[in-house]
Amino acid sequence: MGRQRREKLLRRRVRDVITAVAWYRREQWTRLREISRDWVELEKTYDEWEAAALGALERLRARGVEPQRVDIDVEELARWCQAEGRYVDGAARSEFAAIKLRQRNEMH
Repeated sequence: MGRQRREKLLRRRVRDVITAVAWYRREQWTRLREISRDWVELEKTYDEWEAAALGALERLRARGVEPQRVDIDVEELARWCQAEGRYVDGAARSEFAAIKLRQRNEMH
């Protein structure tokens, strides 16, 4: 297969990717920072986080990825992490969002 054809297929695959983006609630932002092991890496305020998250959505779209906002209840996230024996951190938050997106898509 030629290089151009491989690149075209790769671009098509990237375009077909759907990415879960955890979307937090303003009223739960402080709680998320309290329970997160990597709290120092999180923005200090919800407004700072929201601005960064909106920028990330735009960058994903520019790369041809279809980001899907996934509403995250922080207490549900905490219970899931506890049941899984995991810390609340970036990897756990991402995986939880992906699971919630998959569940949402299965229902539709």
